[in-house]
Order: sequence, then structure tokens, then C-alpha cells
Amino acid sequence: MKYYTISKSNELTVIGDYPQVEKLESYNLSLNDSYWNVSWDRFPNFKPNYQIRIKDKAIPTSLLHSLSGFVGLTINVRLKQFLERYNLPPHEFYSIKVSHLNKRLDYCWFHFIDSCLNYVDFKSTTFELFQKSSFKILKELQLSSVEHFHELEEELNFEKGIRLKRLVLSSNFPNYDIISLHSITPIILVSENLKIELEKSVFNGFEFNEYKPLSTPSPDV
Repeated sequence: MKYYTISKSNELTVIGDYPQVEKLESYNLSLNDSYWNVSWDRFPNFKPNYQIRIKDKAIPTSLLHSLSGFVGLTINVRLKQFLERYNLPPHEFYSIKVSHLNKRLDYCWFHFIDSCLNYVDFKSTTFELFQKSSFKILKELQLSSVEHFHELEEELNFEKGIRLKRLVLSSNFPNYDIISLHSITPIILVSENLKIELEKSVFNGFEFNEYKPLSTPSPDV
């Protein structure tokens, strides 16, 4: 199965203005329930408080831009209802405050976790050690776990980095239609089927690119 990165559109013909959204002036980021206190890898034990304003000249798209550090996707209620028909990882939809031209709009926070990490086949997955300045691949690596990946990251100096070359998922991967690779790289992927259906739909605000490093089990495995 092919997967594609899903990202927010920056085309002004689609979003109207850049940046598309901004924090409501009354929204206090230091509060215990603010989005800053929501982690990518777990559900909070509180109802998250997230308040944004779509800028006056911006267009309210189905998928909105987010504030810096936000995890998940900001989607309108119609897109939420559409996505609920697909095979989703463990998730929650949180009601949030989104306004445009002083009018409250129906959006929610789509927060999902554990969508890939438990299914990585590290014996078959390959990483690359690279030089950042005058980019150069130094060598290929095989790691034993995500913890091993982060340990190696901490050992590297600012001149070197590590990235995925080939990501292989195990045979028990549930074929989710949307997955997060946040534990290794900060991207969100959607299945080819979901991508096609979104492109045929009335929804907007997203862009797709095939994510070639990912290899998933064939249907007959």
C-alpha cells in the first residue's frame, strides 16, 4: 500500500492569506489545559483548550494551518465526519474555538497516537547518517529501536544528522488510513485510498506527496 504525506496548503488561491491563522488575543498559552501541554504520544487527562482566529483575508479551509508546536490536525466538522468512515488509529476529536470575522466556526482538533511506532520492523528498516553542511550521506545504519534512534541523535554534533532511508512495517500493521511518524520524523501520512477520496471530495486545504521510504506488508501476507 502506498502512503502520502499530507500537509497544509500554502497556496494563496486556496488559503487566502499567509499565515492563515493566529492565536486569539484572549488565549493564554500558560494555562494548564493549553495545547502546549498536549503530547504527540498520549491523550491528555484534561479537555484541551485551543483557540485560534482565521485571519480576515484568509479562507476557512477544511484543513487549517495550526499554531507552532500544535500536534494533530485542525479540521472542520464535515471533514471529521468524512474521516470517521476510514480505518483510524487510536484518536480523539476535541471541540475547539475557531473564529473568522467575529463568527464562531465548527472545527475540531483531530489528535491521534500510536499509529506506527508499535509496527516498525527495525531489522529491515534502514537509516542514513548524513553531513548537514555540503550535504553528504556518510553511511547507512540499522537500529534496534526508537530509543536507539534517539540515543544516536543525542550523540551527534550539530554537523551531522540521521534520517530514514527505508521504513518497513511489520505484518501485523492494521493498515490505518492515517499514521504519524512523529517518533522518528514529524510527518503525517495518509493511505493512497484516502488521498484519492479526499482529492475527489469537496474538501480543501491539503497537499500530498508520495512517501517512498515507507514499505508496508502486501495484502496477501
